[in-house]
Amino acid sequence: MEPVDTYWVAGEWHPADGAAYSRPAPVEGTALPGVRLAGATLMDRALDAAVTALPAAEALSVAERQAALTALSHALTADAGALAAHVTVEVGCPAAQAEALQVSSAAGVLSAYAAMLDTHVFEERRAGLRGGTVLIRKNPVGVAAGIVPWNVPLFLAAVKLGAAIAAGCPIVLKPSPENAASMHRFAAHVAGLPLPPGMVSVLTGDRDFGAALVADSRVAKVSFTGSTAAGRHVARACADRFARCTLELGGKSAAILLDDIDLDAVWGELFLATLQNNGQVCGAQSRLFLPRSRFAELSEDLAARFRALTIGDPRDAATHIGPVAAPIQQDRIMAALRGAEADGARALAGGSQANEPGGGCFIAPTLYTTVDDGMAIAREEVFGPVIVALPYDSEDDALARANASPYGLSGSVWSADADRALRLAKGMRTGTVGLSTKRILDFGSPFGGMRASGLGREMGPEGIDAYLETTAILAPRGFEAASGGAQDE
Repeated sequence: MEPVDTYWVAGEWHPADGAAYSRPAPVEGTALPGVRLAGATLMDRALDAAVTALPAAEALSVAERQAALTALSHALTADAGALAAHVTVEVGCPAAQAEALQVSSAAGVLSAYAAMLDTHVFEERRAGLRGGTVLIRKNPVGVAAGIVPWNVPLFLAAVKLGAAIAAGCPIVLKPSPENAASMHRFAAHVAGLPLPPGMVSVLTGDRDFGAALVADSRVAKVSFTGSTAAGRHVARACADRFARCTLELGGKSAAILLDDIDLDAVWGELFLATLQNNGQVCGAQSRLFLPRSRFAELSEDLAARFRALTIGDPRDAATHIGPVAAPIQQDRIMAALRGAEADGARALAGGSQANEPGGGCFIAPTLYTTVDDGMAIAREEVFGPVIVALPYDSEDDALARANASPYGLSGSVWSADADRALRLAKGMRTGTVGLSTKRILDFGSPFGGMRASGLGREMGPEGIDAYLETTAILAPRGFEAASGGAQDE
């Protein structure tokens, strides 16, 4: 990986103007490239260029927007191996998962946005209920800022960038410093797109940089993915000036396994639902509700499967669990494990004693039982390979307790009976629910959370609409606008 010391801003590469940044690699003995961050001067240049680009961005035809989205999708697909390898080294995502989770998903969502533009409604006429005609127009909201987290950077950058391009909005992307190299490579593909100069800038900055970007009066829309605590700060900053915001935040998602569950049949999917990317996924199903009648059997079976997982170098295709992203993340998880055990939780697999430091930022996949719903380990997001198993007495009991969470990002129901699973899924108060699948999102459907898991939705037509403002143009009976768009029928 090459050093990162330039950024794509206003249609050109510019030297970094911020401080040097360094951190230990997740795997001991692995070197990360040198990084210089973006600073205030580049941010100012990017935002000025975005404001200037707004008329040209809005004027892009549907075909031109589709061409840019498709070109970026194809470029990412062609470079998938190198992009995935970058993310693996930077944040420890196992190679066996990285290409699908980090790159194919990014290319897929861009292609989905391009396809949705065939039918997306930007303008429609309605008969006025008081006579006349109303023309409903959806226009770009203005300059957008996309704050991208470190755990799934390429996909989430594509989610935000793709919706902005589809809507005709200029956007400034701010990735995390942890992903400086992978996002610099992503930006190189963005640089080749047939878009107006300044429509897309990609600047890696620190927290202060992100806070300044969110608070800037030139930014009309913020799309933020990150922790609930940080999301509150973003929401307040946007509220102060009534900027639009979409927040995709933390989760403590629940998977309800019904009493007919066959672990052999679903383990491949359940593993990814709970432990994909070393548990560093906002929608990880970190609470497993198991029927009390089978609790001992299922929890022991799951623990054996956890213990059988291969922990090691994420670059090795045989690795199931790699290191977490950074020493600070490892320290936070270890503190959560010690707290859980002090509260009385019992580790059937992993636990604090299996996680002595040394050789990298590794956390053994951990399964706790003897857990009360009120314990911190059952209520707070850990963001690591840490799962709690909770017994339930009835389906209604499981549903009520799954919903009794401050979060509401995702959930799942696992059963051989689709009707039973769907009944419970309809009662889950979360943004998305999977039925016997790891999938908690679909590129053509909205994704987002309830309660402390966020505001608004990304992806699907709803994701494009989040970058649009609506205007109603009212014409009295018999009045015909010059365009004919508001003619009374």
